[in-house]
Amino acid sequence: MKQTNTESPEGEANAAPAPAVEEASVRRPRAHYIDLVRGICALSIVFIHTCFWSGGAYVPMPMRSISLLLDVPAFFFIAGMTRAYIQKDTILTQLFKLSMVFVLLGLVCNLIDGEITWASIFKPLFLIGINVSPLFKLVPGSYWFVPAYACTIIVGGVIIKHTGGGYLAGIILLILLSYVLAFGGALSFAGYNFLGCSLQKLLFPVASYLFGYWCQQHIIPAEIHKRRKFALLLVFVACIVFRLCYLCEGSSVYNLQINKFPVKLPYIAASCLSMAGIIFFANNSLRHRFFEHIGRNAIFYYAGQGVSSSCLYLISPYIRLEWGIKLPIMFAINLALAIIFSEALRLLDTALVSAIRADKKALFHCLLLRCRLAKAEE
Repeated sequence: MKQTNTESPEGEANAAPAPAVEEASVRRPRAHYIDLVRGICALSIVFIHTCFWSGGAYVPMPMRSISLLLDVPAFFFIAGMTRAYIQKDTILTQLFKLSMVFVLLGLVCNLIDGEITWASIFKPLFLIGINVSPLFKLVPGSYWFVPAYACTIIVGGVIIKHTGGGYLAGIILLILLSYVLAFGGALSFAGYNFLGCSLQKLLFPVASYLFGYWCQQHIIPAEIHKRRKFALLLVFVACIVFRLCYLCEGSSVYNLQINKFPVKLPYIAASCLSMAGIIFFANNSLRHRFFEHIGRNAIFYYAGQGVSSSCLYLISPYIRLEWGIKLPIMFAINLALAIIFSEALRLLDTALVSAIRADKKALFHCLLLRCRLAKAEE
C-alpha cells in the first residue's frame, strides 16, 4: 500500500501551498480488497444464473442451493463497506449511473431486435422495469435487483445520515428480529412496501448494507485475530439459526431459492456465511487485476450477464452431457459471453460520456467566443 509523501525539501516548505498539503495528508488509497470481493461476487451471479435459468432442467437442487451461498446480499454488504470507507454520500450519483446503464442496455437489446420503444427508455430511467425482446428473457428476470438496490441505498443512506453511524447494531438486530417473528408466524409483512419493493424483500438488503457499514467502521480495521474471531462467531450463530430452522421446517430449508423469494430466515442464515468470509479474509494487500477490474465495473457485468445467460437457452439443447460435466462448460461459455457483452457495454458507455463531455466543452467555448466578439463589437 503506497503512502502519500507530504514532506517538502528543506527550503521549500514555506513555498508549498497549505491546501495541497492538507489534501495530500487526508488522501486515502483505493480499497482494492473491496473491488476484489465485489468482482468475485459479480462472477458468482454469472454462476448462479447458469445454474438456475438454463441449468434449471439439469442441475440438481443441492447444487443450485450451494450456488446461492454467495448471492446478492454480499453486494449490499460490500456497498455498505464502500459507503463507510469513502465517507461520502454518493446516492444520487449511484442512482443516475444505475438508471443510465440499464437505459443503455435496453436500447442495445431492442436495437438488436430491430424495435425501440419509449418504454425501453423511460422504464429503466425511473428504475421501474425494463422492456426488451423475449430473446433476452433473463434481462428482465435479473432486473429485480435494480429497484431493490436503489431502495436499499436510499433507506440505508438516510439511516446512516440521521444516526451518524450510531445505533446501527440495534437497528440491524431489530430487523433480524422481525424476520424471526415472521418465520414463527407472529408477524406479517403483507401489504407493506417502499417505492414498489415489498418490505419483506427490502429489510434484509438494508440490514446487510448497514452491517457492511458497521463492520467497515468497527470490525475490519481491528486486529486480524479479533476480526477473524468475529467472523467465526458469525458463522457459528448462522449455523445455529439454520439448524433451528431445520428443526422447525424440515428439509425445505435446504432449498434456498424458495426461501429467497420472499426472503426468509434460512436464506438470511446462509447469506451470513458469505459476509463472514468477506470479513475473515479482509486484507487490502490482496490484489488481482482481473477481479478488481470486474469489481470496479460490477454494474456493467450485472447488466451484461443478463444477455449472456439468455444466450445459454440457445446453446444448452446441443450439449448433452452429465450435469457435472455440462455445468462447468456452460459456466465457461456464460462467463466468456458475459465478459464480451459487459466490456462492450462499458466501452459504449465510456464513448457516449466522452462525446457528451466534448460537446459540452465545445458549446462552452462557442458561447465564450460569442461573448468576446460581442464585447469587441461594443
